[in-house]
Amino acid sequence: KFSYKLKDGTWYMCDLDGNPVKPAPEDIQNKILAYLDTLPEKEKIDELPLVSVITVVLNGEKYLEQTIQSVINQTYPNVEYIIIDGGSTDGTLDTIKKYEDYIDYWLSERDEGMYDALKKGFSLAFGRIFTWLNYDDIFYSYTVEVVWEILRKNKKVKWITGLPSVIDDRSRLIKVGLPRYYFKNFIKLGLYRGDVLGFIQQEGTFFYRDIYFKSPINSSLKLAGDYALWVEFAKQGISLYGTRTILASFRVHKNNKSKMLSFYYSECEKLVGSYKIWSSIKYLLKFIKCLDVIFSKIKVIK
Repeated sequence: KFSYKLKDGTWYMCDLDGNPVKPAPEDIQNKILAYLDTLPEKEKIDELPLVSVITVVLNGEKYLEQTIQSVINQTYPNVEYIIIDGGSTDGTLDTIKKYEDYIDYWLSERDEGMYDALKKGFSLAFGRIFTWLNYDDIFYSYTVEVVWEILRKNKKVKWITGLPSVIDDRSRLIKVGLPRYYFKNFIKLGLYRGDVLGFIQQEGTFFYRDIYFKSPINSSLKLAGDYALWVEFAKQGISLYGTRTILASFRVHKNNKSKMLSFYYSECEKLVGSYKIWSSIKYLLKFIKCLDVIFSKIKVIK
C-alpha cells in the first residue's frame, strides 16, 4: 500500500517521503474518488496518507477478533494493518487467518516482548502516520478518518491523542477522561505517568513516521515503552495535541499487563530519575495538575 497525492487531476502513489512517484492504478483512482464523494465537506483534499496500525499479540484469542474488526472496518480508505504474533499456542492464529485477506502483513515468531515485536512491526510499515493498538483494545469506525481530518487542518500537529477512555471485558464504555492540554516540558521530565500527572493513553495516539524513526521505541522495556517513547518525542521538541474525541478505548480485564504497576514505575524511574525526588515536591505537582486541568479546557483541539 501507498500514500497518495493529487497531481494535475491524477492521484499518484508516493514514496516514503511523500513524493509522488507514478499514477495509481485505475481501480485505486476510482476507489479514492468514491471515498471523496462520501465526504460532506466541499474542501479540496489533495492527499490521502497511508496510516499504519500495528497490533502485537501473544495468546490473545478472547479479544483479538474485536480488535481486528475495529481496524479493518475504518471509514478511512487507506489503512495498512500489520499483526505481529509472539508465537501463540491458543486460537490466536486461527483468528488471524480468518481475517488474513484484510490484514496486509502478519507473522508469528518468538520475540523478546511486546516492544520488541512492536519495533519489528514499525520497521515493516509503509505508512506516513503510525499508531499501535493492543490485541484487547479497540478503535471506533471513525477513528482514522477523524485523525486525518485534524492533521490536514492543523499542519503544525505531528503527534495527537484522543480522550482517554476505558471499556470492560464486555466492551462496555465505563470511563471517559476530560480533555487535556499536555505540557511538552512536563512530558520531557517524565511527569505524565499514573501517579503524577496521569497517563498519556497509548490507545488513540497517532504520530508521523519521521518523528518515530528519529527515536524508535525502546525494545528492551517490558511495560513502559510507550512512556519512554513519549519522553523521546518531547525531547525532539514535538508537542502532543489532545482532541475532544474518543479515538480508541483501553480494555480492563484480569490479564492486563498494566496491573503490574510497580514494575512499570521501576522502568519509568530508570528512564527519568527516582520518584522520591518527585514525592518531595508533591504539593507543587498538585498545583501543576490544577493548571493542567485549567489549560486543558482552553487549548485542546476541537
